[in-house]
This record gives sequence, C-alpha cells and structure tokens, in this order.
Amino acid sequence: MVLDILFVLAVSAALMSNFFGVPGNILIAVNSLIYGIITNFDSFSLTFVLTLFIIMILVEFLEYLLIALTAKKYGASKWGITGGIIGGIGGAISGTFFTPVLGAIIGSILGVFFGAIIFEYFRSFDFRMAVKSGIGAFLGKIGGLSLKTCGAVTMIIMIGYKIF
Repeated sequence: MVLDILFVLAVSAALMSNFFGVPGNILIAVNSLIYGIITNFDSFSLTFVLTLFIIMILVEFLEYLLIALTAKKYGASKWGITGGIIGGIGGAISGTFFTPVLGAIIGSILGVFFGAIIFEYFRSFDFRMAVKSGIGAFLGKIGGLSLKTCGAVTMIIMIGYKIF
C-alpha cells in the first residue's frame, strides 16, 4: 500500500512537471516500468507498460508536430520552427531559475514565441513575418501543452484503474 501511494505521488509529480518543460509523460512511463518491476508486474503487465510508452512517444511527437505545423501555417520557415522549439526548451530552463513553477511555464511559452521570431527574423529580415511566425509557434505550444496534459491524464487514469 505504501508503494502504491509513493507511485501515485511520483506519477502526479510527473504530470505537473509537463508544465515546467520537463517531459513528464516520459517520467510517468518510466515510473510505471519501475513500479512494474518492483511489484513483479502484479498490478499491470509488461504489455500495459509498453502501451504507456507508446502513448508517451505518440504524445511527445504530436506536441512538437503541432508546434511545427501551427508555426508553418502562420508562415514560419524551418528556421522559425527550429527557433520556436529551441526557444521553448531554453525558456523553460531559464524560467525555472526565476520561479520554479510559474517561471518555467511562462519561460517555455515566451521562449517558443521569441525563439521563432528571432530565428525567422534573421532568416528573412521581415519583422512582420517573424512576429506572425512567433504567434503560430505560440499557439502551437499552447495546443501541444494541452495535448501533452491530456495524454498524461489519460495515462494516469489507466494506471489508477489498474492499481485501484
């Protein structure tokens, strides 16, 4: 019972880590594998854990795809898309130093926006197009974060159903 509670706490923390730019879905899948190994896969099977890994990979892929497609729809080039992704990661990391929770979230979102603008501007020197690309990357990040959170909640519900 104590192990179950610790596992649920770890998975809940992993869900929240998605907002800090940390790949929380990966942590959910890895924690599930560790829990399965420790419990000899009594609560759920190895196939179940592999299903969680597949969901995690799919959601992570779709998050970055959504950022890229939305930015592209708003006119971003490969430079703008790359800048958005790099900016999001850098913003999450640097924002964590200011305020661990809110700073990482805001840093990630602003990093996507400004990263796309900066990279797109250096490619085209068209500020209007660069800002439009930044808006697209920003909207893609919001959508990707929403998708990632839905994936994490789905994984947690599946785990909860198996354990309890």
